[in-house]
Amino acid sequence: MSNELFVGAAEVDITPPIGTALAGSLTPRTSVGVEDPLTAKAIVVESGGARIAYVLLDLIKLYRAEGDEAVALAAERTGIAPDHIAWAASHTHTGPYTGAIFGSEEGGVDREWLATVPAKFAEAVARADASKRPARMSRLRGYCHSVAHNRRLRFKDGREINTWLLHSGEDEVQCLGSAGPVDPEVGVLCFDGDDGAPIAVLWHFTLHTNSNFGPRFSADYPGVVASRLRERLGLGVVPIFLPGAFADLNTPGPRHREVGDRLAEVILRQLDGRKPRDGGVPLGALKREVAVPYRDLTADQEKRIRDSQWPPASQEIFRRELEIMRAQGITEAKTVLQAWRIGEVGFASLPGELFVEWGLKIKAESPFPWTYPVELGGDYLGYLVTHQAWRAGGYESLIARSARPSPEGVAMMVDNALDMLRCLWTGEHSRG
Repeated sequence: MSNELFVGAAEVDITPPIGTALAGSLTPRTSVGVEDPLTAKAIVVESGGARIAYVLLDLIKLYRAEGDEAVALAAERTGIAPDHIAWAASHTHTGPYTGAIFGSEEGGVDREWLATVPAKFAEAVARADASKRPARMSRLRGYCHSVAHNRRLRFKDGREINTWLLHSGEDEVQCLGSAGPVDPEVGVLCFDGDDGAPIAVLWHFTLHTNSNFGPRFSADYPGVVASRLRERLGLGVVPIFLPGAFADLNTPGPRHREVGDRLAEVILRQLDGRKPRDGGVPLGALKREVAVPYRDLTADQEKRIRDSQWPPASQEIFRRELEIMRAQGITEAKTVLQAWRIGEVGFASLPGELFVEWGLKIKAESPFPWTYPVELGGDYLGYLVTHQAWRAGGYESLIARSARPSPEGVAMMVDNALDMLRCLWTGEHSRG
């Protein structure tokens, strides 16, 4: 292995036209401006003859068709192997629709804009690859305890109800507390150039990217973090978010600017004490196609829909979702899992909104001393619930195009992700 490390980073604006519908709620909202641009941010890392790329898109989700096209274009432009180009969506709820969802076939998608995303993805990777220069890496870790809570509460009758749907019928039933944990860890990888200035900062956190429901395009709290890091570190740094397993985690109150400010302070405190290490690091990446079974589309869902405590009009949306899925007749998805390593840090990415319990399992059982689960990568299958959450119901356990995989299918994906991490740890992977 070469004792050198090379890193490049870049970003490309992917903001749609003003007036495009905003995703993130059960019904579309119309965008009236831009609070901060939506971007495709890319990092390319090279060491020991291997190259890997990671791309973060400021989108609520992206399906495999567009993602595979983007990866193919990036591979053609750079020569990086497709299996070594990983990507994820930030899940901002103030970005555009990228696919049909919630009761309609088109769902507010601007198809002309969406068709431009793969080329812009490839442009970001190409710019990052072309800008590579000698670098030194630091691995850091902090905590942010004040911005996240588990958004599901457990009740004595066996139900789990989302916190924004309370006081709709459960008031006579004892609450048994939060239905699950949180993950306060903030993971950071910093790559400094020869001049001591950071080229890129990869940062990982586990919190739903839905704290800005305004009418303007926004990258939500990751966009705030990026701005704060650039204020302190210089405009040349590219801060890149790694979305954790945050399907069941919301902020208990702080809006996106306060959340971003708090996270940025944690990250900057760690960066102030960084001690970059010279030399190269082991790199590797894997992708694996799997067939994921859907939830049982034939079972009666009426009680589950009512027990979720959505208002009547919203319940009708989920009844329509079930009708659409039954009419489609699709009972499984062929999707892709991603895993990669940068030195002693492993990353495993699943194609949907992963419950924090699964993310903590990946952390605990990974052979890497440091592991970060990345959700919404490679494809989009919707909510990836636990067995307990499926039994207890709630919003994420309804059946919709935003919530397709069975808990058994999710468990299978998690097992595969852990196996991929083991392969990367032992060196049983392609060099790229």
